[in-house]
Amino acid sequence: MELTKPVKIGNLNLKNRVVMAPVKTGYATSEGQVTEELIQYYVNRAKGGVGLIVLESAYVDLSGKEIPRQLGIYDDSMVEGLRHLITPIQEAGSKVAVYINHAGRIANPMVTKLPLIAPSPIACPTIGVEPQGIPHEDIKKWQNTYVKAAVRAYEAGADALEIQFGHGYLIHQFFSPHTNKREDEYGGSFENRIRFGMEILDEIKKEIGADFPIIVRISADEFVPGGWALEDAIRLAKALEDKGVAAIDVSLGSSCESGAITLQTLGTQKGLAWEFASKIKEQVNIPVIAVGRINTPELAEEILVSGKADLVALGRPLVADPLFVEKATTGRSKEIRRCAACHQGCLDELRAGRRFGCNFNPSVGKEEEIEIQKAPQPGKKVFIIGAGLAGLEAAYTAAARGHKVYIYEEKGEIGGQVLPGSVPPHKEELKGIVEYYKEVLPKVGVTLNLNHKVTAEEIAKWEADEVVFATGGQPIVPPIPGLKEYGFLTAVEVLRGEKQAGDKVAIIGGGLIGMETADYLSEQGKKVMVIELLEEVARDMGVFEKILIMKRLKERGVEIYVKTRLKEIGKALLVETPEGEKELPLPDTIVLAVGLKPDPSLYEEVSKILPQKKLHVIGDAKEVRKIVHAISEGRNLGLSL
Repeated sequence: MELTKPVKIGNLNLKNRVVMAPVKTGYATSEGQVTEELIQYYVNRAKGGVGLIVLESAYVDLSGKEIPRQLGIYDDSMVEGLRHLITPIQEAGSKVAVYINHAGRIANPMVTKLPLIAPSPIACPTIGVEPQGIPHEDIKKWQNTYVKAAVRAYEAGADALEIQFGHGYLIHQFFSPHTNKREDEYGGSFENRIRFGMEILDEIKKEIGADFPIIVRISADEFVPGGWALEDAIRLAKALEDKGVAAIDVSLGSSCESGAITLQTLGTQKGLAWEFASKIKEQVNIPVIAVGRINTPELAEEILVSGKADLVALGRPLVADPLFVEKATTGRSKEIRRCAACHQGCLDELRAGRRFGCNFNPSVGKEEEIEIQKAPQPGKKVFIIGAGLAGLEAAYTAAARGHKVYIYEEKGEIGGQVLPGSVPPHKEELKGIVEYYKEVLPKVGVTLNLNHKVTAEEIAKWEADEVVFATGGQPIVPPIPGLKEYGFLTAVEVLRGEKQAGDKVAIIGGGLIGMETADYLSEQGKKVMVIELLEEVARDMGVFEKILIMKRLKERGVEIYVKTRLKEIGKALLVETPEGEKELPLPDTIVLAVGLKPDPSLYEEVSKILPQKKLHVIGDAKEVRKIVHAISEGRNLGLSL
């Protein structure tokens, strides 16, 4: 297995070819100091067998910070905390690289309270604040922030250093003709534009020695007209090799203009970054690292065997499952909780100011992430009604704690709402979590009963210690005059393939489900309109996923009506808009996508005949929310039993 073969980066020996790519967690303090939570998070991944862990982006100056609780390396006072982070990771079996960066025009001024800086005063579209162009006399000052940060990483005991030369951050802003309009020796020609970064490398090597391994992360293409392109990246890679860089970490895009590609969001081409890594590898003789949605051992192995790269970097896949490497190398690949690149539990939660986590891994950074402890009094009989994600996770956790668990599901398959949710374009990888439960539940002794709709009378006869109601939700049907007479389908019925929509479709509701249903139907060539009451559609989508789906819908001619209420259905669709009432043509099919409401009816019936202390309601049956909440609630309940 190529994945497990040792490899050398400079003079650093790695036990395998798996690198943990940097992913910001927000687990540091507001001052950028290390916390116990951050240490536990990384130690868990080291225990899982990763060869090299590249820590999340550490900002080299206060003005270069992106999120409120980002790891810092801007002051000598950070060294001791970094040492407390690095040492236990090394003791757990992984080598550690500290990853340093300044965000430049991508920094968050709401967080830093400082002016933005850049080579030229060109604003990042996602930030919307014009940066100050760095005066020539201040160039050395900003270069020195990287040099001092590198020295701190060295003093903290890191095994290697990684420097961000890509993704549209400060050094890359100098590289790209799109963002560098300088007329001094740091702008203009290719040699001038890369000078800022290359001089940083020279100074770092002078300070910490030429033998200390330095990895450089680059964007092979930023996908911006008139910007940094592959031919530039190849020239840079050769120059980096000449400078004595130990390895090149090849990624794509700019966090400003092409963030979806940088983050490899659902809807972007999977594998594109690996192909670019391959083109860089053809031109250099130092190790090349490939990254981007490598979410299975099979994909990782394919990249290595085909010679596209020498190492593979996994970021979010190791958030989703810290034991990825261990499972891959012990014949348990199907037990991996596979990242779906959905961003919902990690980056979207972080952007919203909530705790960084994972849709599919409810214990990110916690001790039970590695091993669920047995219950003090195992052996309880736990009956779970509903095999959606909340019920499945509750079953897995309770069984892992030593209880005897039975699941009852009225449909013929497990997965609940994630099954129709995986049908729209680019969402198929969501089904990976269902495949995971199919693999692990029998191994922990869960008894699964499909096509079995239970009744309150049946439940009353069970000799149950605990009964869990994970019965999900039901589609909301708004009281629109003429709706029942005209007829309608629900989005779930359409996505499950239970009923077919006609050629002309009106979707009522422009949230995530409605827009994904529009994506699904318009891809089939159907003429689709979306009617949304609020002033904006896709409000519950991640920012980059929304950008991509809106682009697709526009290309297919999907009509979107916002601030519009469907008032009545007769000879036409009578709608109310801010400009007054108007009529829209009748479609062949009306599809309702206005959301779900909890369905606690069975619980309410059973609570009249059984003690409430042994009854539990979780998931959409309790409150309709997202995947991350369903799985987390299932895990928490399982841990409490």
